[in-house]
Amino acid sequence: MARHQVQEAAVHAFDAQLATGTPQPIPAVVALDGIAEFIGVSHGTAGPWPHEPTRIGLHAAEGESWLIDLTESGSHLIDGQHETDADVHGSASNLLLALHGRLPLDNLRSEGDRATLENLLSWPDLD
Repeated sequence: MARHQVQEAAVHAFDAQLATGTPQPIPAVVALDGIAEFIGVSHGTAGPWPHEPTRIGLHAAEGESWLIDLTESGSHLIDGQHETDADVHGSASNLLLALHGRLPLDNLRSEGDRATLENLLSWPDLD
C-alpha cells in the first residue's frame, strides 16, 4: 500500500506543478518503481486486454526495460528478449506520466505500431 501511495503522490505532485506552470520530472528512482508498480497493479488487475494480442516494450533512459504481453488473459510481464509489435522509449518520469495519462505519446520516442501504443496508454481507463 505504501508503495502505491508514493506513486500516487508523485503523479499528483506533477499535476500540481503543471497547474502552476512549473512541472518537474518525477525522480528517477520513484518513476522506475512506479512503472513496475503500474504494470503489476493497474495493468495486472485490469482484466482482459480489449484489443488484438500484442507485445510491447517499455524502455527507460535510465537503463530499465519491461516487456509486456497483452492478451485476452490480461497483461503479463515476460523475461528475456522477444520480438515486439511496438516499443516506447523515454525517461522513467515521462514513461510513468504517459502511463498515467499525464503526457501524450508524442513526449516519447516510439517504434512500431502507433495505434497499439495509443491503446496501451489509454488502458485501463483510470478516470
